[in-house]
Amino acid sequence: MISLTEELTLLAVEDDGRIAYTAGSPNFAMALVGACIIDLNNAGRVDADLAALNVLSTEPTGLAAQDRVLELLGAGPSQTTERWVLELQADAPALIRMTLGQLQQRGILHLTEKRFLWALHTRRYPIDDGGKEQKEAKLRILAALLSEGLPTPHDSILIGLAVAGGLLEAYLSKSEIARLAERIDEIGGLDLVVRGVESAIRSDAEVRAHAIMLSIH
Repeated sequence: MISLTEELTLLAVEDDGRIAYTAGSPNFAMALVGACIIDLNNAGRVDADLAALNVLSTEPTGLAAQDRVLELLGAGPSQTTERWVLELQADAPALIRMTLGQLQQRGILHLTEKRFLWALHTRRYPIDDGGKEQKEAKLRILAALLSEGLPTPHDSILIGLAVAGGLLEAYLSKSEIARLAERIDEIGGLDLVVRGVESAIRSDAEVRAHAIMLSIH
């Protein structure tokens, strides 16, 4: 089964192998950290909500990026998810490299002329251990946004993180995002950790804005 962190990283890789410009933003960094935390929460390694993030087990998951985050969480103080997202955003480049390496190993991405390119032109991931094939994230997100039904919890969280990280802008126009705003709000903000990521992004933006406004003194 492909992880949330892997899928969010794949959303930052455009069809021609280029990396979406929004993947270099602090928002994407914090969304990626949030994805790692949600993966750890789903694996029973942490208990995360808006009020607190508690480490339940430091046993590795076998996923490099998530285990790096778990190591940092286990060595740090007890604090809110928002606080952790803010603090760990600086580790995002390393987490991205780990995740891309993992995707290469799984045959989902391959490296050609120093650029990551889609390996699967059928828009499906490789068959997993359960014998199932999964439709690629971009198609699932578009299907969820353009339908009236509720997406799976995994896809709802992925949509929320993609919005928070600015990734929808890589393959939807501003007018399309504006038209789908109500639907995006309806299905993308249900998870507590996603809301923690959104709160961290707002806090980070406020700090940056404050610093800019005071820089003239």
